[in-house]
Amino acid sequence: METKDFPGVELRVGRARIGEGVRIGEGTVIVADQLVLADGAVIGAGCDLRSAHLELGAGAHVVHGARWLVADAVRLGAGSVVDADSEVVCREWSVGEGCYLGHRLRVGAGASMEERSTLRIGDRCQIAPDVVVNPTEPVVIGDEVGISAQVAIWTHGYHAGHPVRDGHGAAFAGVEVQDGVWLGVRAMVLPGVRVGAGTVVAALGLVNRSLPAGVLAAGVPARVKHVLQPQALDVASRREAVAVLVEDWIARLRFKGLMVEPAGPSQGGGWSVARSGERWEVALRTGVGQGPGLVEVRRAGAWAWAVFDFAEPLAVRGALDELGHDLRDFLRRATWLFPYAGNSWGLVPERFARLLD
Repeated sequence: METKDFPGVELRVGRARIGEGVRIGEGTVIVADQLVLADGAVIGAGCDLRSAHLELGAGAHVVHGARWLVADAVRLGAGSVVDADSEVVCREWSVGEGCYLGHRLRVGAGASMEERSTLRIGDRCQIAPDVVVNPTEPVVIGDEVGISAQVAIWTHGYHAGHPVRDGHGAAFAGVEVQDGVWLGVRAMVLPGVRVGAGTVVAALGLVNRSLPAGVLAAGVPARVKHVLQPQALDVASRREAVAVLVEDWIARLRFKGLMVEPAGPSQGGGWSVARSGERWEVALRTGVGQGPGLVEVRRAGAWAWAVFDFAEPLAVRGALDELGHDLRDFLRRATWLFPYAGNSWGLVPERFARLLD
């Protein structure tokens, strides 16, 4: 590997392993003893990434303007995205597969170059813009965690004007957010807290003590309001929910400027979808033996189908093209998280796309 492979990029790297289809934007600086970029990894323009070991999994994407200073290791899992203008300072940082971390993520916010300054984020997490994580002490975030906009997680709390020697308190303790937690908008998590699996913290909640699993907590300070008792949909209800989802998605395709027409019986029903000379066939199958339902998406002229199977566990079979990714992205926002290598992006509505040309 030579820097001429990436014009306008400065690589100060001891050893590198770079896969096929890797892209690095102009004006980016990477400083590492060891650099691993798997197939299809993307680093946007104007980034400054510094770590002893820097590893991006297949299809991982660091969007433009990132500023990372991570002493030991950064690992970004396959298909995960860190959106624009992230700022990260800590000793070690790992992100699992299929995560989305929103604009202006800030990891650091004081005393984050210490021995215990580590942040671990699990798989398939969704983190909204303007989130602050302070890993003075270890922060562990589980799988499929949702963190809303402007949430702050703190592992230290003190003020020099209120010293311990005068009887004031100071806090230095890690935070654990377990699998499936949802932190609402502007929630704040304080040092030493564990938020139990599946718990929801309402918007503006101040979590200053640990919360059990599977509850709704709200307030300042946050208190348990009730135990969550979700009940899985039976097959008939699930089938009905799938039908509503698909009809909603089809309506949104029309808004995005795609031509959508019902397919005739000879085509097996469903819809014919077209845009700019491209055409797809979309079908919803809910017959006997197909469980809660299958959605099939096929580009005209192609033999292979992409199939979304709504039975548990959710599954995608086949390869997704742009329309398949639009469906997967729509389903994600409706909380149906279909596993697939990489993140999916929705089609840009025509009325917006024409302004970007």
